[in-house]
Amino acid sequence: MRLVWLAINGKLNMDIRKEFEQTIVVKQNECDLNNRMRIAALLRAVQQISTDHCTALGVTDEMYRATHSGFLLAKMSVEVYDDIRVGEQLRLLTHPSMAKKAVYPRYTEIFHEDGRLAASVDARWILVDTENRKILRKCPEGLPLDFGNETVDSHDIAIPKIKDAQPVGELTVTYSRTDINRHLNNTEYADIICDHLPLELVSEKAIRKMVLSYHQEIRLGESAAICCKEEEEGWYVCGQLPEKTAFEAWVQFR
Repeated sequence: MRLVWLAINGKLNMDIRKEFEQTIVVKQNECDLNNRMRIAALLRAVQQISTDHCTALGVTDEMYRATHSGFLLAKMSVEVYDDIRVGEQLRLLTHPSMAKKAVYPRYTEIFHEDGRLAASVDARWILVDTENRKILRKCPEGLPLDFGNETVDSHDIAIPKIKDAQPVGELTVTYSRTDINRHLNNTEYADIICDHLPLELVSEKAIRKMVLSYHQEIRLGESAAICCKEEEEGWYVCGQLPEKTAFEAWVQFR
């Protein structure tokens, strides 16, 4: 992308350690039956700008491999303030911060073409050793994670404690839903959650907020039971592996 090229060549006016910007156009295949951009598609765009930002800072796949390190998403919240429709041009602005107790927060804002704030995403990443999957409390030497922000904005990422959610289906991680880590890609969870909520709900109402907590990887070929429960203020959804909870989610509608 042109912005990445400019960043790598040092010709941007902004301090790209602190923020990074891209413009995208919402495609038809990213939208639902109401022509609203799906949450999963929005998260894919946010994941891409995060990757491109790291690339612009010199944090490349080759560097991750050399240091046996990589980022995994621990928690994420998306808030949608206004409908995002097919054909819209969006401006994405992402702000990372330095690690806090091994967690790297990243806050991304999504703007309509007229400048109105359409959505925001609060993502909490952890750096891990890719060989043993242990959290790296210290950044490996040679990995330039020199983000300029000490703090960034944040969402409420609390998920209610629910113990009696009922099974509504099963997920098996297939080839098309995995990434280079050979596990269910973090952006796939939003579609899976929506697919297991009542059809009349997701087809008639727009999501206002979705919070996801990733507890355990669901790897290629593994299966998890999907459980749901309606609460007064939203829906609780979780994925259960045989011995562990893989993920939890909290979804609220407008």
